Amino acid sequence: MRVKITKPGIYGVKGEIAVGTELTLKSEPKGWEGRYEVIKGDGAGKTEITNREELKKQADELGIEYARNASNEKLQELIDAKLAE
Repeated sequence: MRVKITKPGIYGVKGEIAVGTELTLKSEPKGWEGRYEVIKGDGAGKTEITNREELKKQADELGIEYARNASNEKLQELIDAKLAE
């Protein structure tokens, strides 16, 4: 998966990784949530949304009811299920 850093606060071996840096990763970096966007992924054609506000917006647009404390992963599951209907 190829990601682009969109917000500061991500550190590598040599220090902070600059915003705008593109990296190739084997899997989704869970600790980086909300600070990167997927440029090219292994998501079998689906677009991954990592920004919580975007997930909530999409869920609301689809009429999905969800707990306000639902994790991003759960929101994405609900969205995927609704789109698969």
